[in-house]
Amino acid sequence: VAVAVLGAGFANQTEVKAAEIKKPQADSAWNWPKEYNALLKENEELKVEREKYLSYADDKEKDPQYRALMGENQDLRKREGQYQDKIEELEKERKEKQERQEQLERQYQIEADKHYQEQQKKHQQEQQQLEAEKQKLAKDKQISDASRQGLSRDLEASRAAKKELEAEHQKLKEEKQISDASRQGLSRDLEASRAAKKELEAEHQKLKEEKQISDASRQGLSRDLEASREAKKKVEADLAEANSKLQALEKLNKELEEGKKLSEKEKAELQARLEAEAKALKSI
Repeated sequence: VAVAVLGAGFANQTEVKAAEIKKPQADSAWNWPKEYNALLKENEELKVEREKYLSYADDKEKDPQYRALMGENQDLRKREGQYQDKIEELEKERKEKQERQEQLERQYQIEADKHYQEQQKKHQQEQQQLEAEKQKLAKDKQISDASRQGLSRDLEASRAAKKELEAEHQKLKEEKQISDASRQGLSRDLEASRAAKKELEAEHQKLKEEKQISDASRQGLSRDLEASREAKKKVEADLAEANSKLQALEKLNKELEEGKKLSEKEKAELQARLEAEAKALKSI
């Protein structure tokens, strides 16, 4: 009776183990190394149990339950074969997965080498481009330095001309002040002269502002300097003309002051000339 109970328990245990073997096949995330080790261990345990049953069967050959034990032994052999087949299948899957992993590693290494070569080539191209840009910047700097030196000389000449113009303008201003003091009866003409002076000062200020703008703008400096020279020439011409008119006006004023003995007709003619010169000075 004890042998029968033990045999029935062993049969139930092997049926449960067989059911557990089939379950992982439906699981896509089956951990086959763990299952493989578990099957190996279980196989060893089954072999031990089998030896126990065989030894027990030999001792109980005449036992009526012997045939039942032999049948169970055959079942165990069959199940052992199934376990062995499962172990071989798992080993085959392990080798296939290892081969796929090695293939993926080789492919990854190929891709990594290709990517490295592409990056290396790109880096070399960037270095060549940077070197070309560096040489271009050095050449542009040389050209810019040469241009700046030339423009500096032109600016220095322009400053000298400006100082000269300011000196002439100051001289003209002083001469005008003397003329204003000596001509008390010509307030209207003097006002016109002051207006002409303001226009000249505005023109002078405009020239100064244009020069400041030309100092701040290096690219258009050559063109501004040329315009500044033209403006300087124009102002110098206007100053010369104004100086000439002012001298003529002073001469007429002096003649008017000295011409107290002249006739009324001569005084009228001289006064008309004086007014005409004043208008001409105002129109400059």
